[in-house]
Amino acid sequence: MAKAKANLDWLSAAQEALNGDFAYRKLGSTDVTLGLSIGDQARLVTFEAFEIASIIEVSAMDLRDADIVLEMSAKDWNAYLRQRAKGKGPSLLTLDLDARVIKGRSPLDRLKLERYNLSLQAFIDKGAELAA
Repeated sequence: MAKAKANLDWLSAAQEALNGDFAYRKLGSTDVTLGLSIGDQARLVTFEAFEIASIIEVSAMDLRDADIVLEMSAKDWNAYLRQRAKGKGPSLLTLDLDARVIKGRSPLDRLKLERYNLSLQAFIDKGAELAA
């Protein structure tokens, strides 16, 4: 059986769309580095102030530089994006409560998910919309 490939093609398009969106800026300043460990792919997404500053492809080892890391299988990730695009999937906070998909370098770093939840969820949701 072929291994599922994680859909991460939307990251740059979501970055561009949200960086130009005044409503995104109104969510507040976000200063966090989000690691995405999806299947065998890894990305570091840096949020600075009111923008998504950078998205870089990294090795799994480089995820240690992230404040928080979202870890999912490619199959679960793609299903999550499809559910969010339909408006039926759980928020990142709820998903983490159920499946513990967010890891942090420390308990304090892990709290950044709750602190910056609206901005992080907006990024994921914009990606789900673009990926649909």
